[in-house]
Amino acid sequence: MTQTDSLVQRLRGLDEDALAALLERRSDVLTGQRPRDLSELAERLRHPQSLVTVLRDCAVPFLQVVEAAQALGDGCTRGALADFLDDSGPRHRVHVDEVVDQLADLGILCLEGVDRIRVPAALAEIFPSPLGLGQPLRVLLRDRPVDSMRRIQATLGIGRQQTRVETVAALVRYFGKPDNVRTLVARAPAGVAEQLAVLAGAAGTEEEVIFDQRRFQRRQSAIEWAVAHGLMVGTPYAYDFRLSAEVARALRGPDYHAPFTPRRPEPLTRLTDRTMVESDSSAAATEFADHALAVLDHLLRSPVPSVKAGGIGLRELSRLAKATAVGEVEARLVLELADSAGLLDRVDQTVCVSDEFAVWRDSEPADRFVSLLSAWWSLGTTPTEVRDADDKALRVLAGAGHCEGCRAARVSVVAALAEIDGGTDRACLAPLVRWKRPLVHVVVQDAGAPFATIWREAEILGVISQGALSQLGRFLLAGELDALREHAIGMLPKSAERAKFGADLTVYVAGAPSSRVSALLDAAATRESRGGAITWRFSPASIRRAMDEGMTAASLITALTEIATEELPQPLRYLVGDVARRHGNVRLTSVACCVRSDDEALIAEIAANRRLAKLGLRVLAPTVLASDANPADILAALRAAGYFPVSEDGMQNVVQLTARADRGSARPSDDGATSVRPLARTQARGIYRESRSADSRSMAAALLRGRPVQNELIAPTEAL
Repeated sequence: MTQTDSLVQRLRGLDEDALAALLERRSDVLTGQRPRDLSELAERLRHPQSLVTVLRDCAVPFLQVVEAAQALGDGCTRGALADFLDDSGPRHRVHVDEVVDQLADLGILCLEGVDRIRVPAALAEIFPSPLGLGQPLRVLLRDRPVDSMRRIQATLGIGRQQTRVETVAALVRYFGKPDNVRTLVARAPAGVAEQLAVLAGAAGTEEEVIFDQRRFQRRQSAIEWAVAHGLMVGTPYAYDFRLSAEVARALRGPDYHAPFTPRRPEPLTRLTDRTMVESDSSAAATEFADHALAVLDHLLRSPVPSVKAGGIGLRELSRLAKATAVGEVEARLVLELADSAGLLDRVDQTVCVSDEFAVWRDSEPADRFVSLLSAWWSLGTTPTEVRDADDKALRVLAGAGHCEGCRAARVSVVAALAEIDGGTDRACLAPLVRWKRPLVHVVVQDAGAPFATIWREAEILGVISQGALSQLGRFLLAGELDALREHAIGMLPKSAERAKFGADLTVYVAGAPSSRVSALLDAAATRESRGGAITWRFSPASIRRAMDEGMTAASLITALTEIATEELPQPLRYLVGDVARRHGNVRLTSVACCVRSDDEALIAEIAANRRLAKLGLRVLAPTVLASDANPADILAALRAAGYFPVSEDGMQNVVQLTARADRGSARPSDDGATSVRPLARTQARGIYRESRSADSRSMAAALLRGRPVQNELIAPTEAL
């Protein structure tokens, strides 16, 4: 019976509840077209991609049993598997049986009869060398000629079979018995056993023998003898020779066992004051919400340049953090989460806020915070990761792509902490997380301290506080968004519409300033502090900045009066008036070329000449005209109008200029604007959209009763 037939038979023996539960746990097999019958369902359950999807969420003992079963080979028994695994105590056999049964319920392993375990052939693609033993003999013999296998049988004294399948099965049965391998090696010539033990990893590492003629000859002689007796199998082109997993396991000795750790590690815990946990969580969330406002409001006024390769460079990140008085880690986190939430856009090689930012900015602080927190929870990257696999610095918003392992690591840390009664630290929690989800992604910068980056992000957002999971994190883990929002409303202050001005040119806002208050004060003053009350300070430079953006003294005083709790202090009024009197006394204009002459009448004539109107000449002084046009173009136009101009350098020496052929390029466009198509923020995750959760029970009933399943191909996503 083939592996697929065994799985189909097992699926047919399930009731509707059990099959529906399997479909819920392996929902990826329902993506795209629905399986038409149990045979097609079995094929999908055995597909390598589906197996990887389910194994990614398995704990350490599940992976250990799967790898050990693959090393023993398809058709191993429960007893042989239990004997091969490390003894886990008095209930060792019970632990092994429990894991095997759960793997069977997940459709990873298949039970044939009571005791026999069928191992999917696709696992060879996932674990090409189970337990480091090498590939199974059945895989190594896949491309070997039948004649060579029959010569091995003759050498070993095994009866000759009729077909290729029977020949392979006979060799697998023979070498699958460790005693046969050990007896065969014991009869080998001197030195062969030692060489094979090194190759099997049972006697240290293999030495380099290529420059030692005698050692090289002994090694080659041992390999030739092992190949002739089937202990080693060559590749199709005989480039190298390998020990099979069965032979390597036997050579490691009868005391060799595969690792098996069914008991989860328990982290050290400490008592925590829930009141203090929630208080610190509220403070962290409030501070992050304030940091987010500062960074994004700054981007609203001053977009940040991006590099040609995409993203924001570390120098610009440092400038942004300094300008907003926010740490670089926090600024990076804000930018990544804001981009994921659709609040950022790219225009003309700059990163700026998007159209959605205005709506987000006008919402309540709790709604703003929840949107960023939800983006962090669903983000497929680690947003504050700063080094890549080559230890190179990572740019902000560089588009690293979606990584399920990164999100799984974040969820696993929060889920493991939710199981702890009290608090702990990251170092104590990491072994539990690695036991529960060993295949999650640990970023390179955390190689020596697993999950340190995720832990720090969770602390910044108020999800983890004093080593314990806050109520904010519990709602996030449970997916209770309404409760999360209600909790955030109680944590974060409401938007403040009033500010208190001081005689020392300071102004502070208690709570989170509204968009109107924040935009006004950020334009006319400089932020000095954050927290429960945000403080700004006015200065001549800050008032000048507001007037540079188009405000007048009267409009600024009026706007500040509207948000003030009391009358504006006299020093502030004097400061605004003083800056207004001085503002604009010195003016600058952009000039590409000047036309000068000692003859004032000639300068006036040139300025009034209609034929020269396209040059945009304007009078700077009675003897000087200015223009934004290119000097060569002005020279040609003046000569065409009948004048006799010359060109001079900065030292007033006459120089020769040639008019450019492309005159039109000297003139700017009418509106001066550049139309840039915003970058799409949608991330493609496959050709087909994920199908909606199917009615597993009705699907299971249709499959078990042999009814045709109504099939609809999920429509492809829009072109990105």
